Amino acid sequence: MNSINVQPGDIVATDFGFYEHWSIVTDQICEQGKFMLISATKRNGTVNEEPWDVVTQGKKTVVSNATPVISVEEMLNKARTQIGKWRYSVTSNNCEHFIKWASGVKVTSEQVVNGFAGGTAGLGLVAACSENPTPLKLLGGFVLGLGVAVAATKVTTK
Repeated sequence: MNSINVQPGDIVATDFGFYEHWSIVTDQICEQGKFMLISATKRNGTVNEEPWDVVTQGKKTVVSNATPVISVEEMLNKARTQIGKWRYSVTSNNCEHFIKWASGVKVTSEQVVNGFAGGTAGLGLVAACSENPTPLKLLGGFVLGLGVAVAATKVTTK
């Protein structure tokens, strides 16, 4: 059915290189015989329940060791209340925020937190090491630091 062994309520992360996309495995099966996933995406600008292949796009997907604090039924019901309503924002309402909210745990995004920390460190490094820290150099240091930090933030798997 799926290339990995999943069950409804599992939280999965798909590796898109620069970032990981978080989704919840639902109790619905698509026409291809694979589980549907529910997640918040920039692609949709909101939350949708979509076929596995649409969400993962053939990328490596792993089951996270994230543990919801509510039942699978409660989590899926809660997640579905946001279909078409959740307003996606990479910094405050992204896929990781959504999954944590739906699973009843503290709403944060390690990718965002680590990205800003890495970006700030990169900016500081350029400012400290450059004889002429122009705005473009500082921006480059921030973007490089952000990218490295986000890429280094990977989901812990079961």
